[in-house]
Amino acid sequence: MACVAVNSLIRTLELEFLQPEPRPILQQMEIIPFNKDLIQSLHAKLGFLIQLFDESRMDDVKAIKDLETKLRDVAFGVEDEIELHVVDLEAFRDLYESELFRGADEEMGEGDTEAKKTQHSHRLSHVLQQGIEDIDAIKEEVEKVMMEYKHVIAMQGSRETTLDDEVIPKSDDELVKMDGSGSSTHASHTEDIMVGKNNEFDTIMKMLIQHPSKQREVVSIQGMGGIGKTTLARRVYEDSSTVSHFDRRLWVVVSQHHNKRQMLLGLLGSRDNVNSSSYEDLALQLYQSLKGQRYLVVMDDMWSRESWNDVNSCFPDDINGSRVLLTTRVTEVATCIGSNNNYFSHQMKFLDPSESWELFHKKACKSQGVEFETIGRPIVEKCKGLPLTIVVVAGLFSKLNTLDEWKNTANALISSSTSTLDDEECWRILSLSYSHLPHNLKACFLYLGVFPEDYKIKANNLGRLWAAEGLVKAFKNESPEAVAERYINELMDRNLILVSKRSSCGRKIKAFRVHDLLHAFCVREGQNQSLLHVAGESDSNFPQKGVRWIRVSFEDFDISALHSLSKHCRSIFYFLEWHKHSINLEFFSLLRVLYVTHQFHLPSPIVHIHLRYLWLIGARHNPHDSLFSNAWNLQTYSVYGPYTVLLHLKFPQLQYIHCDEFFGAFPKSVHQNLQVISGLQASHCHQESLIKVPYLKK
Repeated sequence: MACVAVNSLIRTLELEFLQPEPRPILQQMEIIPFNKDLIQSLHAKLGFLIQLFDESRMDDVKAIKDLETKLRDVAFGVEDEIELHVVDLEAFRDLYESELFRGADEEMGEGDTEAKKTQHSHRLSHVLQQGIEDIDAIKEEVEKVMMEYKHVIAMQGSRETTLDDEVIPKSDDELVKMDGSGSSTHASHTEDIMVGKNNEFDTIMKMLIQHPSKQREVVSIQGMGGIGKTTLARRVYEDSSTVSHFDRRLWVVVSQHHNKRQMLLGLLGSRDNVNSSSYEDLALQLYQSLKGQRYLVVMDDMWSRESWNDVNSCFPDDINGSRVLLTTRVTEVATCIGSNNNYFSHQMKFLDPSESWELFHKKACKSQGVEFETIGRPIVEKCKGLPLTIVVVAGLFSKLNTLDEWKNTANALISSSTSTLDDEECWRILSLSYSHLPHNLKACFLYLGVFPEDYKIKANNLGRLWAAEGLVKAFKNESPEAVAERYINELMDRNLILVSKRSSCGRKIKAFRVHDLLHAFCVREGQNQSLLHVAGESDSNFPQKGVRWIRVSFEDFDISALHSLSKHCRSIFYFLEWHKHSINLEFFSLLRVLYVTHQFHLPSPIVHIHLRYLWLIGARHNPHDSLFSNAWNLQTYSVYGPYTVLLHLKFPQLQYIHCDEFFGAFPKSVHQNLQVISGLQASHCHQESLIKVPYLKK
């Protein structure tokens, strides 16, 4: 997919060359005036070409796929050359400003300095010119393929073709129509729609509350991914009868790659000092908090007996009717862990045709006309009663505006569906819905794979990450934050995310999760497109060429192999709490995003001049020396740990800054883009300082 590469390059051109305050070394070397026309030309051509791909909507035409791959490689190659050039320029400046070089420079004349400027200007010119030539060649090929295709369609005299050959022109603006509230006008997603589950709800409630057993019983809900296990468990968990019956209720998501310490932390919630406690201490705290209580513990998405064995002893049995409710797609898990009596195990049922149609109709939000039902019924039938595929396909169809689009998409679903619903068939249905996303939204959706499975994603943080990666582009007077909010609403409207938390007014999404099947899709698609590598997940998935995003969420990974991916890597996401070794960031000279959720050792000194987003918890020393000296394009800075000097406020792109506590005087010069600042002392909060940041929101 070319969109990630093209949008990233467009944003790099804007940040390095087209912003009002470009990097000082670029101004000193007078590189921008020399190349201004080439920069603007490449910027415009890239924007036009990605729009051309978006409007063609010929995602399954092989020639278009090949051209997208070619465009991706060109865009990534140009961006690599530009950013490496900037690295060399900063190194040249450091050398030039050193005392040693100052002494040597006494014998250099003005002509030598000008020669250096010319040399660097011509180097950039060559990169830009070659990029423009390659882009022009791709544009000609795309237009040729489109003309040939349109000719074929005209000869056929009909649009009754499958989606594999269809052209559906749409832009981002056409696909996303918003009302004043910032939410989609066509649907409300304030809560999950429960269809056909009333009987199953009653069954589970009987096991939890009405059954006479006073022993601690383990109740299991089992079924394939996407069948609604979590939705049913959540409805039971939040029911008023459940709330009144149990003294304590706890919920934890286990997931396929469980972490026993994280499970305990999840069950304990936000209790004081738990983050620094050992596993044994946490287990004891949990046991003591449940002792003597009638409790309900939900363990969602359990994959193995080991995950149960890690916490089983933490759940006391006081013969008072306590229950543990687990959801799993693995029958063996339910059989081995669940109470011996089969009464406490429930196998989820697929929706019947009537229930499937009801769910599809509610989610698609289309009027019940003859054409709607005639086309929709066969589509719903192919979903085989699996709720996840029904709602995802409904989200797709809610965005189609004409009868022809309905027919063509329906044909694509029906013609190649198999008679049974397995993981691959479910995957194919998800792929079809993904193929209908606008290119920008595709990139943002795939980016969700950089987070671990079942990770609670904060919308504001994600929006800033998208912006740092260049994946969101504002239109007219729209801010990147507004675009990110619009994209998140669009993903919700297409049923591709699960909303976890809303603002107090209910209009804005604050946090969300991704269903594990959709998350797996993002990971696999990101790997297939050489965008994402998950360190330690599988040796067989190790990329043969460079990737842009690296996620570390498994303890066992080859650190040397990971360093081999550093040449093209732009983002590192580090989710390990305890680690055997730290990544040597010195290898990652083009790093723009560093997202670390636990204590992380930063070697020093290191200079990351392209850093745009820094999120560190528990850094062992002030990261200013190692990461900040020339991070001119820094946009987000959040460090939980050491004190931070306020000098960081000088960066022209900085919008969000957080630290436990700042020290030093408020700087005389603060860039006005700053919108959020957290961690100020009382002495900083006076009119003389705050008047310097007129756009401050929080």
